[in-house]
Amino acid sequence: MNKLLVFLAITLTIVACDESKDSNFGLSSALEESEMVPTGQSIPKNGYIRNQNIPVNRKMIWTGHMEFQVQNVNESTKNITEMVKQAGGFVSDLNLTSSAYEISNSIKIRIENEKFQELISSLKNESKFIKRIEINSNDVTEEFIDIESRLKTKRNVRDRYIKILNTKTGDVKDIIAAEDAIRKITEEIEAKEGRLRYLKDKVKFSTINLRIYQEVEFTKQPEIYVKTFTEKASQALGKGWGIVKGFVLFILTTWPFWLIIFLIGFWKRKWFKSKFGN
Repeated sequence: MNKLLVFLAITLTIVACDESKDSNFGLSSALEESEMVPTGQSIPKNGYIRNQNIPVNRKMIWTGHMEFQVQNVNESTKNITEMVKQAGGFVSDLNLTSSAYEISNSIKIRIENEKFQELISSLKNESKFIKRIEINSNDVTEEFIDIESRLKTKRNVRDRYIKILNTKTGDVKDIIAAEDAIRKITEEIEAKEGRLRYLKDKVKFSTINLRIYQEVEFTKQPEIYVKTFTEKASQALGKGWGIVKGFVLFILTTWPFWLIIFLIGFWKRKWFKSKFGN
């Protein structure tokens, strides 16, 4: 009855060795390919990367950060949204804020890699003053190869377990142990597949984090609520008591000065009496 467990253990050991070899092969291939393109891209003074000879087989995640002043935030937001739509992208987040000195809108844009540079150039035309343009790239080719290699190995292991269960018989505990091993491998496969889907989405659609702002004349922020008479009276009493305490503290702080004035006054009075009498 234990032959099933022994066979499973031998199979798992052989496959694990294969996984290690496949993984190392994938990593070494990725390292050899990564020498073709540097992972960090230099950014020219014009604010964006152009004319990069990046091989088509590289898996690159592009992220742009832009911040510039516009004439009117509401109008520019409409124009930018339409601009993104025409480029085949979409706006995933909008965050409009207002302060005493400016109105701003933080916009998160997702756009296909092929239109990334073109959209950044178009967005610049909406600016009145460019404060910052930053572009970053992340080469995830190595991770792609590693995940795909591990997925292939784990799927083979799972298929062998399933085949063993379908062709062999044994004790109930042996069958339960094999089913539990299949469940764990399936969970690992799903986690790897989820990570791969995330990377594919990031590689296919670049991200642009854009902040536009409009300067306004300083306006004092209004109070959230109107104070009642009782609150105002209580506040006035508190201020009055604060003035009294401040005056007392001032007297105590300047006591040498007042002592000198008192002594001078006392001396003058005594001198006046001695000279002119009563």
